[in-house]
Amino acid sequence: MSGIALFLVVSFRALIELVIWVLLGRAVLSLLAGRRAGDNTILVFFDVLLGPPRRLVSRLMPGLQPLMRDGLLLLVLAVAWVGLAFCKAWLILDQSQGLQSAACFVRISLLQ
Repeated sequence: MSGIALFLVVSFRALIELVIWVLLGRAVLSLLAGRRAGDNTILVFFDVLLGPPRRLVSRLMPGLQPLMRDGLLLLVLAVAWVGLAFCKAWLILDQSQGLQSAACFVRISLLQ
């Protein structure tokens, strides 16, 4: 059971990381595009990918400006990403025994 849980945590964490990178890439690309950001096909594609997470944040905090909404989305995703890193560490430590757990904990990085 712990193996399936670890797989789900790592998969969900990778999905969150992907959304964070898309959000940051959209911000940088919109700065580079300037006034022609509305005509950029890549920005439209990023907006399609970011639609569901943005709608979720809009339901949590209705009436936010788009910039504040994206900032809150980034904060929520970052907190979830770090939380899942601790969950991953706990699941790995739960599988190991004795002195191996201390060595395993040292090898676990939040950035992996």
